[in-house]
Amino acid sequence: MVLLIVAALFVLVREGYDHSWTGFAGHEVKSDIAPAKTLWDWLDLLIVPVVLAVGAFFLEDSRKRSDREVESDRQRQQTLEDYFAYISELLLDNHLFDATRSNLARELARTRTLTALRLLDGKRKAQVLQFLYEARLIDADPVIQLNGADFRGAFLDEATLSKAELRGVYFSGASIRYATLVDADLRGSDFSDVNFHASNLTNARLVQARLDGADLRSATLTNADLSEVKLDNVKMTNQQRVQVRSMSPTGA
Repeated sequence: MVLLIVAALFVLVREGYDHSWTGFAGHEVKSDIAPAKTLWDWLDLLIVPVVLAVGAFFLEDSRKRSDREVESDRQRQQTLEDYFAYISELLLDNHLFDATRSNLARELARTRTLTALRLLDGKRKAQVLQFLYEARLIDADPVIQLNGADFRGAFLDEATLSKAELRGVYFSGASIRYATLVDADLRGSDFSDVNFHASNLTNARLVQARLDGADLRSATLTNADLSEVKLDNVKMTNQQRVQVRSMSPTGA
């Protein structure tokens, strides 16, 4: 649109020089000849206002995008706070551990958890996982089953998740550096493109996990079970590969 306006102005100016009544070209004023307008004159008269208009348009667009981002972040924070309040109420009322009422409460808690995770960003997903862990809701035989949960892109650096049950969970693209996953049950989970820098996976169960593109080179894998895991595209040291093969039931 801006280019069309500039082109139209250019054509008008060009035509204006061929007609003295427009005042664009030189013309007589009381025996003196008024000089024709120069390129700089037209830049001053036409281009500068156009540039200002374009600048104002982009500034307004940037402001709107910023407002949308702020609103989206506010909504995500509200989702997180509502989730914490809901699960905390179930915990305080003992609905999640009451043998006579736990089945329905646990199903509701699982549904609420999966729904919230789909709306949250990586930082807030990490807060949800740490909350569930510290509330002892994802220990062995977990109160809230997380299979199918979306933790993709989560920032789990330095997270403590020892003995947590995280089976069939999506962690692709997450950052799990300096984390403690000792004795964690991670069977069937997706860790594609995850950075495990300096994380401790001692005794972790990674049977049938997906590790395409994952970086395990500085991770501790002592006694970790990587049975039925495709390691072709996993970043590992030669020593780690030998270690993993020695732990495999077939020795392959």
